[in-house]
Amino acid sequence: MTAIGESGFGTGPRPLWIDVRKALTAIRSLISKSEKTLRRLDSDTWQHAMLQDSLKALRLAQALLDQRADDVSDAPREDLRQGLCALDATIGRVERTKALAPGTSAHTLQRNRLNALRIARAAMEAELARR
Repeated sequence: MTAIGESGFGTGPRPLWIDVRKALTAIRSLISKSEKTLRRLDSDTWQHAMLQDSLKALRLAQALLDQRADDVSDAPREDLRQGLCALDATIGRVERTKALAPGTSAHTLQRNRLNALRIARAAMEAELARR
């Protein structure tokens, strides 16, 4: 298997295509669930604002992983920086959740989301470095 793009994602181990496909599935799931949650929140709450920031970052990460150049090339550097902050916050929240019993579906979901968020973060860092 080959990794994404010519330069891959930064300096660490590069995710394989299979990892990117799995990450995209998890990112799409997070986007869908977040959109549903966002509709239930009052627009003047901090939770709504935080979720909007996370969704913006997830959509940008999805475009990067899908290699949709038009969606990414128009994104200002500041959006990428803010996206990194939002992904870092989300990764931190997932890492701080109570440990789930290995082998359970909840544990697998948590592990898959965390891996996907880390791949998305690496893609966003690589795009920022490229600019």
